[in-house]
Amino acid sequence: MILTEKIQVTTAGADGSALGNKSSGHPVNGEVVAIYVDWSASAPGTDRIVITCESDDNHPAITLYDKTASATDAWVYPSVQLTDTAGTGKAFYVPISVSGTINAAVTLSNALAVAATVYVYVRER
Repeated sequence: MILTEKIQVTTAGADGSALGNKSSGHPVNGEVVAIYVDWSASAPGTDRIVITCESDDNHPAITLYDKTASATDAWVYPSVQLTDTAGTGKAFYVPISVSGTINAAVTLSNALAVAATVYVYVRER
């Protein structure tokens, strides 16, 4: 089953340097199969967005998407390269597994009620 986690980020501060972040309402557990970033039409194009699975006592933070100087709506399909037991990269990629709260942080924006709406699609385990 695919869970859709919708995160709306509000930014505050001076135009060009406003920032904000918002976490998902609850932890998610599964594989991230896609992310859609829907920017406000008023976003200035200097924006940076970083989407992570937040760290906790059991794992470090996992970066799912990090994009600078863009306010263009985008589909993203985060994946990681498989490795063998020696750490050598293989020619295969798999979706990123997460277990925790998803966070979206926007910086270098204008003050906007909703600077970006992020949809995270997770195949639940």
